[in-house]
Amino acid sequence: MKTIQITKNIMLLIVMTIVAFSCSSDDNGGTIVPEPTAISKYVVGFEAFPVGQAAPVDYILELPSLESLTIGEISVEGQGKPLKGWRFFHSAGNTVFTAGYADDDKCISYQLDENGVLKEKTNFEFQSTLDNYAAIDDNTLIAVELSASVTDPAATSIPDRSFYIINAETGLVEKIETHPVDSSLGDGTASNLPYMPWVTGMTLRDGKLFVSYHKLLPDGTFTNVGADKANVAVFKYPEFELEKIIEDTRTSPIGVNGHSTGIEQTENGDIYSFSPSALSAGFTTAVKPSGILRIKSGATEFDPDYFFNIEEAANGGKLFWMDYVGNGKAIARIIIDDTNGAGEWGAFFKKDVFKLVVIDLNTKTVTDVSGVPVHGHRYTAPMFVENGKAYISCSTDTETHIYIVDSETATATKGAKVLGLGLKGIFKVTN
Repeated sequence: MKTIQITKNIMLLIVMTIVAFSCSSDDNGGTIVPEPTAISKYVVGFEAFPVGQAAPVDYILELPSLESLTIGEISVEGQGKPLKGWRFFHSAGNTVFTAGYADDDKCISYQLDENGVLKEKTNFEFQSTLDNYAAIDDNTLIAVELSASVTDPAATSIPDRSFYIINAETGLVEKIETHPVDSSLGDGTASNLPYMPWVTGMTLRDGKLFVSYHKLLPDGTFTNVGADKANVAVFKYPEFELEKIIEDTRTSPIGVNGHSTGIEQTENGDIYSFSPSALSAGFTTAVKPSGILRIKSGATEFDPDYFFNIEEAANGGKLFWMDYVGNGKAIARIIIDDTNGAGEWGAFFKKDVFKLVVIDLNTKTVTDVSGVPVHGHRYTAPMFVENGKAYISCSTDTETHIYIVDSETATATKGAKVLGLGLKGIFKVTN
C-alpha cells in the first residue's frame, strides 16, 4: 500500500511540475504574461452644490455598474473628482473629455488605468471656449473654439473658427484647423447686418464634414441674424476645404447653443437636423416653425421632399433637444410653453418647461413618453444608450432622477435618484 501511495505522490508531483512549467514559460523559454482582463465602468458628469459653497461645481464620477443608474442614489459625497467651474462633457472611444467654460481654459481627458481606476490621462489649454463637440469616430473628437463677439471696433473681418482635432487615445490635440465658415461684416443697414457663425453640430459622412450653425450678431448679445432659414456648411474632410453652404427656408437655424449637436446621422447614412425656433431657447426671433430636415445618404443638399413640422404634429411643439436612438427613432424634449422664460433663456434654467417624446423620423409621428414628469435639464453630452434603452437625467423642482426610456414603447422607468443638480453626461469606458 505504501508503494502505491508513493507512486501516486510521484505522479502528482510530475503533473504539477508540467502544469507549472506550462503556465510560466512559452515555447522559446520566455515567461507568459496572462492577458489582462478588460474592465468596463460607467462614468458621469455630475453637477452639485458643495456644502458651504454658493456656486455649483462639476464632478467626474465613476460608477461600478449599469445597475448604479437604475436603483438607489448617486452622490459625490466622499467620492468623485471635483473640477473647476461649469463644464462641458463629451467622449470619444474610451476617453471622457471635460472642458471648462467661463472659469477654466483647460480640457481634461480621463481613462481607466490597467486596474480599472478612472484617472486623468492628460490635458490641454485653449484660447476661447470650446463650445461644440463631435466624436466623428472612436479615435477622433472635434471641438470648435467659439467667441461671441468681435471686440476690435476697427476689425475688417470676422475671425475664423478654430477646429481642434483631438486624438481620443492620447487625449491631446493633433492639429488645429482655423477656417472660415460663413460670416459677413455687412454694410451697416438693417437688410445687411454683420454676422458670425456659431457652430451647433457636426457629423462626418463619406469624407465630408457637415457643420450646422447659427448666424449671430458679432456683439456678444447672441442676437439671431437670418433666423428664417437653416444653414449647414459642407467641408471636405480631413482637408478642411469648404465645399459649399446649403440653406433651407422651411425652418429656422439648426440646433441649440451649448448642446451636443443639432445634426445627426442614422444607420443608413441619412442626416437629420432639428430646429427649435423657440424664444425661450435663446432665439431672439422665431419666424419659422420648429422642424426636422433631412440630407439623404449620398447627397449634400437638403431633401426637398422631407420636412417634419413638429409644431403641427399631434403631441408636438417646439423642439429644444433631440438625440437619435436607432431604428428610425429619436428621443426629444419639447418645450411645453415657449412664453415661459421667453427672451431670457428660460428653457435652459427652468424646471417646468419640457416633456419627453419619441419622434419617428420615418412615419413623422410624435409620441409622449409615459412615466416622465414635466421637467428641466441642460444636457451637454450626447444621450447614453445601451441595449436599446436611453438613460436620461431629468430634474423637477424637488428632485433629479435617471429615467430609462424604451423608444419602441415610448415608456420610461424611474431609475436612480441623483443627489445633486443633475448629470451632464453618462458614458461607458473600457480599459
